[in-house]
Amino acid sequence: MIRFSSNRRKMRKTGVGMMICGVLIFGSNYCMGQEAGGNNDYQYALIEAVKQKNLGNFQEAVKLYRLVIKEKPDCQAAYYELGTIYLMSKQVELAQKNLQKAYMFDPDNQWYTIAYLNALGAGEDYETITDILIEKKKNDPTETEWDFQLASVYFTRGRVKKSIRILNSIEKEKGFSEKITLLKASIYESEKKYELAKKEIEKVMVLFPEAIQFRIVAAELCMKSGNEELASDYYHEILEIDSTNIFALTNLTDYYRKKEDYQNSFKYLTISFNNKQIDVKRKMAILSYYLSEEKFVLNYGDELETLLKVFLDVHPNESEGRLLAADFYIEKRAYDKAYVQIEAYLESNKGNYPLYMQAILLANAASLNKELIRMTERALVSFPDSTDIRFFRGVAFYEEGEYELLIENFQGISMEDFTVNEYKSQAKMLVAEAFYRLEDFPRSDSLFENLIAEEPNNYMVLNNYSYYLAERGAKLEKARAWSWKTIRNDPDNSTFLDTYAWVLFKLEEFEEAEKYMMKALGKGGDNDAEVNEHAGDIQVALESYEIAKSYYFKAIILGGEKARLEMKIESLNNPGNE
Repeated sequence: MIRFSSNRRKMRKTGVGMMICGVLIFGSNYCMGQEAGGNNDYQYALIEAVKQKNLGNFQEAVKLYRLVIKEKPDCQAAYYELGTIYLMSKQVELAQKNLQKAYMFDPDNQWYTIAYLNALGAGEDYETITDILIEKKKNDPTETEWDFQLASVYFTRGRVKKSIRILNSIEKEKGFSEKITLLKASIYESEKKYELAKKEIEKVMVLFPEAIQFRIVAAELCMKSGNEELASDYYHEILEIDSTNIFALTNLTDYYRKKEDYQNSFKYLTISFNNKQIDVKRKMAILSYYLSEEKFVLNYGDELETLLKVFLDVHPNESEGRLLAADFYIEKRAYDKAYVQIEAYLESNKGNYPLYMQAILLANAASLNKELIRMTERALVSFPDSTDIRFFRGVAFYEEGEYELLIENFQGISMEDFTVNEYKSQAKMLVAEAFYRLEDFPRSDSLFENLIAEEPNNYMVLNNYSYYLAERGAKLEKARAWSWKTIRNDPDNSTFLDTYAWVLFKLEEFEEAEKYMMKALGKGGDNDAEVNEHAGDIQVALESYEIAKSYYFKAIILGGEKARLEMKIESLNNPGNE
């Protein structure tokens, strides 16, 4: 729809066509002067109608203007005001009807003329508009505003050459005019004559060098003509004037992305994400795009992480962004950071079961045991019957040394209710381990042996129980048999080899113990403090004290219990031990 205005047009920030289209703001103050006199009821209704319109109570204003017209059918102002209300509410036919009456009463009134032309434009009645404008030109050939409006109408009707001729004629007669230059630029742009359009914009830029909107339009025209390098120059110039300009930042982001210069693309994208004026949904869409592409996550992980942090700083309550961030950190295997994002999401949103389980799994994977205890406690409030949640709660209690709480955690639940069979086995093992740590050996032994009877090929249970028996010096023959089974199944497992060697040591089969201890050291056990200490103890039994001391020293280096190891070394330094 064409908008006519005798006022200088206000400039917007995008597109040539958008820049030349002003919006007419109609006033009513002159109406009272035109309608002075008359009866008081009519005057009162007119005053109240103006008041109601200004307050935005359009329905009430319409009633009052109709009342005025009923009392005074030749009230031009009432027709005009009523027509403008209908035009604003897009009741085009009623707008045209009332504004035509105002115009017919006083065709020389520029306000009436412009409003009527706007109503005709809303109905796309360009022929009538053209006829009126031609008539206006005849009556007042010196008023170039009508020539300009006529050129606009010809442009709208597709008569581009005629529109340009009129504009050139005005420019030749009156000299440079901003709105004429912008309309010409818009016409050239519509014809895809981008260079000609840019030349018109450059005329305005000379007069208004600090006006950013013209540089934006020039840059967009360059992009359309394929001159992306010049467009980027314009955008950089814009940023020198306004470092937070949305159009420059977003377009430079796209420019560098197309050139596959992702370092610079992310640079400008990150700056633009600091701007709250950019719609948060658009930012989310951009994040989703980059995070869904494996190449970006792998090659530009740091840049994406910075972008996510900026987004969450600027939009801390945008909880969906937390989930995006969590997915990103999971992809990067930064499970501790992923957990923080899921936890933040759950702080402000009601979580479903899968989301709670994801948080629990992340805390477990990141060894965030205290956080895991807190999260499982929260989850059990909503899902009190979940044995899986209790399983991970038990794991956290074990890692934190809270053995009584671990045992209590599994009381009263059926071990058959776990959704994963491995959880059932590990839960039983955790309880057995807890009783062992509490030195309730009868309960611990009973649970371990029941588990071995149920799962004779559970090698972790076989290994751990064999080691605990060796530590206590109890049931050593059973321990030997169970431990032997583990290394027969996995002969390269240094932990299993160490346990078997330790059982042999407790059976005082020192040479055989040394044989398997050397295998354990050769399979990676040489980097374990406990294995080195065991190796030292075996060498002491074989009276190889210097070798024993070397193992003890290495155990200290690897983080073994220093005080105990130093006592062992000191005992070997006493005379008579060599």
